[in-house]
This record gives sequence, structure tokens and C-alpha cells, in this order.
Amino acid sequence: MMVKIKEGYVMNAREKAEYDKVNALPRKTSGRVDFYYKPQTKYPPRIYVYMHAEVWCDRNRRPMGLYYAMPFLSRPMNREEIEYHHFDIRLFYHQYEDWDKLIYAEEQEAELLDRETPGAGTAFLQQLKAFRERCPIGSPTVKPRSVTGSSEESVVIVINDLAAAGFVFW
Repeated sequence: MMVKIKEGYVMNAREKAEYDKVNALPRKTSGRVDFYYKPQTKYPPRIYVYMHAEVWCDRNRRPMGLYYAMPFLSRPMNREEIEYHHFDIRLFYHQYEDWDKLIYAEEQEAELLDRETPGAGTAFLQQLKAFRERCPIGSPTVKPRSVTGSSEESVVIVINDLAAAGFVFW
């Protein structure tokens, strides 16, 4: 698979040189995709899907508020994803605020993963679907709480919300 360039697009000399430089680099043989859940704050809850997650250190996730977060699920990248993301020189992620869109996208990748390693994509998809109740996104049932009272009570409420979302404290 080759990176698709819009038909009729003519690269300038700088773009062509950069393309040729990156295209000549050896392709990675493997990669990892990590899934992070971000509970609701002032924005709706969402799931971040990081491509080539093994490359990026924790501080790259800091702007999203995920510096100390642990992925709730990981899977290997398939060959087509590795080729497609070969030209990513910056952190690349997908953001989902709806489970149906995430499941649809991951079904496509699971099919390709099953072709490479039979059963791996199907097993991953079952694991992902199991997190649907533990990581609520895109549903009107998740509402922000208004906290009144002492700061100790608000800390307890936040900890209870995280525990209900499936986070483990140690």
C-alpha cells in the first residue's frame, strides 16, 4: 500500500524532498495502538486511540490531560496501518465521543488483523466491546455533577466516579 496523494497534485521542491526523505526510511515492522479513556470534565467523555503508541512518551499526552493515564486496552497495528502512518512525524491519534463510531472503525482494522493473525482481531474486538459499560461515552446518562460542600466531599465523589468507570487505584 502506498500513501495516497490527491490526483493531479503537484508537489513543490521542498515537499518532494521531504516526501522522498521520509519514503526512503525503512518501514517499521510492528506497532502498538493504545486506547485511553478520558472521563467527563468540562468536555464530554471520550476515548483517545494513539497510533504507534510505543514511540510516544507520557509527556506527549499531557495536553489532553492524560499524562498519568494508563491505556485500558492495546492491540498490535496491522501492516496497512503501519504503512499509512509511516509519514506521521508527530503524535497521531483518533478521538471518539461515540462508541458506535469507534466500534465501526475498529471492526475494519480487526478484519485486517485477522487476515495477518487469525483470531487476533476478533478477540480484540470482543475485549473492546466489553469496555462499553465501563467507559461510557456518547450517552446522555453521563451528566456533570455539581458539587456543593467541602473539598473532601468533592474528592470522594471524584474517586467514586473513577472507580465506577473501571479505574484501578494502587
